[in-house]
Amino acid sequence: MDTILQPFMWVVAWVMYGIHQGLSAFGMKSGTGPAWVLAIIGLTITVRLIVLPLYNKQIKASRAMQVLTPEMQKIRKKYKGKRDQISMRRQQEETQALYRKHGASPMASCWPMLIQMPILFSLYRVLIAFPDIATGKKGTLGPITQKVAESFEQTTFFGAPLSSTMSSATQLAKQGYNAGQIRTVAIILVALMIVSMFLTQRQMMTKNMPENVGDDDNPAQRMQKFMLYGMPFIYVFSGAVFPVGVLIYWCAGNFWNMAQQGWFIRHNPTPGSKAYREWEKRQREKRKRKGLTDEEIAELEAKEQAGGQRYQPMSKERAKKAGVTSDPQNDPIEDDDKPKIGKDGLTDEERARKRYERRQAQRARSKAKKKKKKGK
Repeated sequence: MDTILQPFMWVVAWVMYGIHQGLSAFGMKSGTGPAWVLAIIGLTITVRLIVLPLYNKQIKASRAMQVLTPEMQKIRKKYKGKRDQISMRRQQEETQALYRKHGASPMASCWPMLIQMPILFSLYRVLIAFPDIATGKKGTLGPITQKVAESFEQTTFFGAPLSSTMSSATQLAKQGYNAGQIRTVAIILVALMIVSMFLTQRQMMTKNMPENVGDDDNPAQRMQKFMLYGMPFIYVFSGAVFPVGVLIYWCAGNFWNMAQQGWFIRHNPTPGSKAYREWEKRQREKRKRKGLTDEEIAELEAKEQAGGQRYQPMSKERAKKAGVTSDPQNDPIEDDDKPKIGKDGLTDEERARKRYERRQAQRARSKAKKKKKKGK
């Protein structure tokens, strides 16, 4: 495990050490003290800033998936109850064609979490390595020498060592620490993680999701519900084995997410959501304060609605491949139930069907060739 995570562990160790040294240079106590706790929080902020571009892509991808919901529901309704191989393949091809047409990707919302997982596990491995480095059982890890590890080991967070866990509280009690205090600190941090995650996901579901996506068959809706009710259970079980330092990192990250998402919901909400209506109301009041009349405000709102932010922009090459002949931003799919016809004169459904028929013909020719070879 350490062999795979070694590069990440080395980076995590250097970032924590660098932040600790920087805080010491600004007057905080060098060695044992709160500078190590702030170094973990500083690591959280550093990681969040690094993944911020991916978070922006996640927001755009999530918005595109929400906007496509009406068309996705039509496809699911069309193939409802059809479990034969041909129907399932056609449904998949039509769905993929819809994703390509509007530049949407279901996986884009997972990238920030996937990027952070190696860092989280690396921090876990670094923290549990500190006791062995401090006692000399392990060699140095980047800038973490035996002396540095000793100062880290002597640092506590409300009486709980940063490398301690709920399961190791009994063993640490033999060294003079309060086992009950260690467990209490860990339980409070886990509770804060659960509450912050729940509020973050609930904020997303109640304020920033269009009213037309409240369908249990919608993958985005199912994912949101899993995050809302499933993640707290994961936190409960992981909180017993993760060190206090990792819990601090995780808790700080959750509060960062909640604040960051709140800012995005307020200033860049999803069209059709409750937050978007509140944003429109604020914009209307702001324009009234500037002296604009109701007619001028209505004209501006009409222009904004026509321009919209409902679809992600597509390059000419991607639009040509998808067969899009008009700008999807000025041609919202929910306002036009007619199928879009590309330059080849086919709709997405017809184009997907033709691709399927070509593949079937290729397979048939391939089987015929194999039979002919066997006959010879």
